[in-house]
Amino acid sequence: MQKDVLVIGGGIAGLQAALELAGAGYPVHLVTDEANLGGKLVDSSESKQSACVWGDQVNISALYLGGNLHASSTVLGSLITRAANNPLVHIYTSAKLVELQGDVGHFQATISDTKAGKLTQKLVVGAVILAAGFSMYDVSQKGELGYGYYKNVVTSLEFEHLLSESRYRSDCIRRPSDGKCAEKIAFIQCVGSRDVVSKGEYCSAICCMFTAKEAILAKEFAPKTDVTVYYLDLRACGKNFDTFLSRAQELGTKYVRTMISEVKEDPVTERLSINYAAASKPVKEEFDLVVLAAGIRPSTRLKETAGILQIPLNEFGFVQADPLDPVITKKPGIFSVGGSQGPLDVPETMALASAAAAATTKALGKGEARPARKPVPERDISKEPVRVGVFLCKGGLAAMGADVNAVIDAAKKQADVTVVECEQAVCQPEAIAKMQKLIATQGLNRIVVAPCVLKHNLNLFQETVQAAGLNRMLVEMAAVPVKAWEGKTDKATSAAMQVTTRAVSDVKTYKPLKWHAEPVVSRALVLGGGVSGMAAALALADRGFGCTIVEKSSELGGYVRDLTGCLETEELKQTIDKMENQVRKNNKIEVLTNSEVVEFSGRQGHFITTVATGQTTQKVEHGIVILATGTTTYVPSEYLYGQDQRVITGVEAMHRLADGRIPAKGEATYVFVQCVGSRNEEHKYCSRTCCGETVFAATKIKEQNPEAKVYVLSRDIRTPGYLELKYREARKAGVVFIHYEETNKPVLVKDSAGNLAMKINDPQSGLELNLKPDQVILAVAQTSTPEAAQIADLFKIQVNDDGFLSETHSSFGTIAFPGGGIFITGAAHGPKSVVECLTQAKGVAGRAARILAQPALMMGGTVAEVDWEKCAACLTCVRTCPYTIPQITREKKEMGAAYISPADCRGCGMCASECPNKAIFVHHYQDDEVLARVKTALTEVG
Repeated sequence: MQKDVLVIGGGIAGLQAALELAGAGYPVHLVTDEANLGGKLVDSSESKQSACVWGDQVNISALYLGGNLHASSTVLGSLITRAANNPLVHIYTSAKLVELQGDVGHFQATISDTKAGKLTQKLVVGAVILAAGFSMYDVSQKGELGYGYYKNVVTSLEFEHLLSESRYRSDCIRRPSDGKCAEKIAFIQCVGSRDVVSKGEYCSAICCMFTAKEAILAKEFAPKTDVTVYYLDLRACGKNFDTFLSRAQELGTKYVRTMISEVKEDPVTERLSINYAAASKPVKEEFDLVVLAAGIRPSTRLKETAGILQIPLNEFGFVQADPLDPVITKKPGIFSVGGSQGPLDVPETMALASAAAAATTKALGKGEARPARKPVPERDISKEPVRVGVFLCKGGLAAMGADVNAVIDAAKKQADVTVVECEQAVCQPEAIAKMQKLIATQGLNRIVVAPCVLKHNLNLFQETVQAAGLNRMLVEMAAVPVKAWEGKTDKATSAAMQVTTRAVSDVKTYKPLKWHAEPVVSRALVLGGGVSGMAAALALADRGFGCTIVEKSSELGGYVRDLTGCLETEELKQTIDKMENQVRKNNKIEVLTNSEVVEFSGRQGHFITTVATGQTTQKVEHGIVILATGTTTYVPSEYLYGQDQRVITGVEAMHRLADGRIPAKGEATYVFVQCVGSRNEEHKYCSRTCCGETVFAATKIKEQNPEAKVYVLSRDIRTPGYLELKYREARKAGVVFIHYEETNKPVLVKDSAGNLAMKINDPQSGLELNLKPDQVILAVAQTSTPEAAQIADLFKIQVNDDGFLSETHSSFGTIAFPGGGIFITGAAHGPKSVVECLTQAKGVAGRAARILAQPALMMGGTVAEVDWEKCAACLTCVRTCPYTIPQITREKKEMGAAYISPADCRGCGMCASECPNKAIFVHHYQDDEVLARVKTALTEVG
């Protein structure tokens, strides 16, 4: 069985999958037909392959990152540099797969150079992951919108370039035709999406969010710019997405629901006019710039590559996927992720990539566990004089606008600086190798990298010096704010000099830190027995790891147990029953129902949890925790719910559909009301699954009783991706969809005769509609469980403003917490569909398995230590520590002293800051080190 894996595609999906596999010890061959890594999220020319992703040489485009627009380069840049510098990841740029033979465990792949047009490599791999990305719809095919005829009509990607160019070299956003400031900008959504004519009937899923992102950037850069977005439905249905959308509106972006049929240009002024209807009245507006949100299409080479891989494509040219297991293709050993499957947002893409890596490891069996780098004995520097090596990054200096030579000269003048090098990009493999060589040949024992905004790169440089025999803590990386000194070379140069000087001063005080090995308990604890918990447990059991599921109720299945189907699959109940049967029969999985966690302690690799089942308790030792605690349903007080039995929730409607209580025969009228308890002041987020459940139920009613009248009252119908096709089917079946505004909600009343009447104002026509429903069905919010805050407190993690468990990063770190060894999956993270829960659970299991597969973890480093001679055993640290780590022991002295286990300490420093006797210190933050940093921190920069 060959353990190497071929990953086709260098975008975020391919990078994430490659890094997951390399982290588990599998050699990876990453092939991309582009000149650079990063895919569609990075746009750069072939001449700038070594460009720093921080600078204006590279454009981070169309990317939503959990509300943090300015994290784009940091997070994506981290993926790129980590992959480029991982010895187990072999990268082939400007290359493509031209032939594949064999079967799972032993494929023979032939790679060619796309520029030279010749064969370059023959690889033997055990599995293939297709992460081919996507391309953009050619908007010139929509001639009525003027692209290609009018210079001031641009695509979203082109607007990114305009915005980037303006931010670097101008004080406003300038239109392409004449360079004048664009005072009014219009965005037109769904160009090539949700469109039968262009053969893009599906929703492209990402357009609403990247338009909101561009609107925010435009308003932040030029606040007086008038920005209007013309849209059909706002599909901001991911975690934190609505908050992000609200930000655009708070800044003054106007959203107008309408369909734009054409754009016209005034040949004299080159202004663009848009005509549309509002409340049945014609409206005409003029703009300086029109931005078209182009839809998603398959990548240009996907058809060719799929043919080589012998996997089928769907009607739109994307890879045909199983809705319940989307990473699996029709051919064993070949997996598909990301844009090759169709339109996906960033969080879904990341989760799928992790799931694909997990599926690959399952197919190939246990990896060879090759270390990324061979361990090197650490050099003893205790008797060496301080010798600092300064490694300057030309890309970072160029992005600041600093004079490179001046900064080099200034660095050379610093005391104890032995070597000063300046590379195009210090994070590139060639520069890393040079740094290691100089450490060995020049006897360097402190390293400074400057300037760099990619904070994740600090870990890369720590690994670099460690591989050269230095302690990993003897590195300082000087980070500076992005674009803080635009256009001011003198200030930028001064700032670069000062941050470098700071870093040199700080690093000279650093001391080597020590780590030690602690054994790993190769068992998992899964809290929650719904679909996410069961899927995660089964995936871990498949890898040979024991697992304990703790479920508070008497049965497995969770929230969706009694649902018969959903938009993704009508076999939902069978899926849940099958999973439960597999869990019950698996001898690697222990199931504790009617149980709850009452105590939790320990550290990554060895946690101890006390579980109460009735009156009995038991302790479970495990290496990782997966929180899959699910969601609960909002109980409405609106629309006469609880006062009239004809008003029910969407979940209740699904149950009644299953047992035949609805639909009734004849011309019964059913009215669905969306966003009940969602997207309001109480619950500001979108509950994500409600629209899908409503479309499913409404279509079923029409199928079973074509005479029924079915109305759906909504603010938006959020059916991203291929779910849009189900929305179309519902409309074709006769379901009537009527929009309403949040400020003018439908009103349900009951007259003296007991009849229900629903009034709604249609904002498009301006008419008031009166409906006489026989049944009112409320699509209610999915909320965090009542126990979420208690769970967060028990496991020392956080909840967000909406009450859901808060992860590392809502787009790129959706499945892990910063503490280590604790993972999140499913609706505990936020409302999700069943398919999303299953995918994320498998990705979580793959990530967790990387910990469980290790015999031991290295512990220590930046941890607290007690000077027992100073300790008065006053218990301040015991009361202060949020993780309950310090303990009083008499082993050190008779009166007792505090002891802090280096394996358990999280290094937060709260005990050290509160200790009245200054008996506790944190390694790497001792007094001399902190005072040096304070001194340099008080120095003005710029």
